[in-house]
Amino acid sequence: MKHEIITLADVQIIGMAKEIAFCKGQEECPKFWGEYVERIVKPVFMEHKTPDAFQQAAIDNGVGEFGLCTCDIPNHNCMSCAEVNFGACSSMTFTYVIGGIYKGGSVPEGMRLFPIHSGKWLKVHFEGGMKAFQQQFQKFYKEWLPQHPEFRCPDNAMTMEWYNGTNIEAPDYQCGVMIPLSKPLKSI
Repeated sequence: MKHEIITLADVQIIGMAKEIAFCKGQEECPKFWGEYVERIVKPVFMEHKTPDAFQQAAIDNGVGEFGLCTCDIPNHNCMSCAEVNFGACSSMTFTYVIGGIYKGGSVPEGMRLFPIHSGKWLKVHFEGGMKAFQQQFQKFYKEWLPQHPEFRCPDNAMTMEWYNGTNIEAPDYQCGVMIPLSKPLKSI
């Protein structure tokens, strides 16, 4: 899999957040993206309406660039947590955030700030567009990551999906996953 090491320092994600039961994640996350489209994309970019404060904050901060997964379960990381809880169809919840990198300004009602782990991150590029995202994620988590022990996600860390482009149906649509790395890499 194509991958790179990037550095994030003192970054916060601003975005819309929703508590979702693990057992409903594969249904509710896409529905939440539908809410994002209806609340931000459709009125501003398709209907060309003047953005309200919520929409303007989303535009100014690139909300929609990331899907952030986090929860309050101590001493875990979102990579292992998701596998256990999604696989068991747990009724426990996680917070899913549709967000962007916070560049400053007001945080409107309906959005929150989420601090991001400072340091090195593994950014993995998936091929095949959005349609292949879930398949590629499973391959990354179950096959690729175990074969690369040099990349480990620390406990109490969240993971991020990343998206780049507008046509999610295109086979060359760019997307993937990012995980913070638990130890310094010897060669970068």
